[in-house]
Amino acid sequence: MKCIPYIAAILLMAACTPDSGGGDLGPLPQVSFTAMPMQGKPNKIIVQNTTPATFQWRWFNGLGAASVGNRSKDTLTFAKKGEYVISLQAFGKGGFATASQKVVIANDAPKTEILKGGDMEAGANAHWTILNTGGMQTGIQFVNGKLVFTNTDAGSNGAIYQAVTVKKDVEYTFSANVKGSGATNTWFEVIIGTAVPEQGKDYSGNKFVSLNTWAGCGKVPFDGDIAEIGCDGSGTGKGGVIKFTTAGTIYIVIKAGSSGGTLGTGGIAMDNVKFLEEQL
Repeated sequence: MKCIPYIAAILLMAACTPDSGGGDLGPLPQVSFTAMPMQGKPNKIIVQNTTPATFQWRWFNGLGAASVGNRSKDTLTFAKKGEYVISLQAFGKGGFATASQKVVIANDAPKTEILKGGDMEAGANAHWTILNTGGMQTGIQFVNGKLVFTNTDAGSNGAIYQAVTVKKDVEYTFSANVKGSGATNTWFEVIIGTAVPEQGKDYSGNKFVSLNTWAGCGKVPFDGDIAEIGCDGSGTGKGGVIKFTTAGTIYIVIKAGSSGGTLGTGGIAMDNVKFLEEQL
């Protein structure tokens, strides 16, 4: 099989190579297909079988061994920029054959902010709910464009949260700037959970990323993105990226406190909180 090179804004067609398996009912299909970026959504590639006399199709996106589509005309999605080899396995009376093409995705899929009031400026408190976690409460206040958590050496616990709706298998990125003078016996956690927070009860769930003095961070002055400087939690070292296996409502809970210590002089200030949703 021979394919003619084709260059589009983000698409490069490469040579097709058949890979076949068949029987005695006739010749193998001479597999061919087109692959074009969707108008206005360049991270989606519309693929269409152009092989005559075929009745079953399997599309592969080059990211794994499993097929990702089974229609004659289908859409493949690529979240990250790079080169990918798309393959079509087409079945005819004589068996099946495979052809491949290379596509080039120019940019990562764009992301949109879905969190409200993350800048902590005037009016941000309308989007966040302070959670009484029981016992001595951590002081939580919106001060001069920042969310400030404070306590004394008596120890405390407390949280603030916001509900957001997420989609299945879509990439989300959490980030937030945190600044403090250095704390002792302290936790400052970003929890991403599905349980509804209840006033008067502590909150637990997927501790995504946190400053934790027992784990070795937050003890000396710090100023940076918690997704980068945090040293504890399931999202540590992942750049704040998370995906969900089911769609629905999740709760972003930011919880801070200490036991036999303090959050440091002036407490811990947080601002520029973001939860970005990949747009595919």
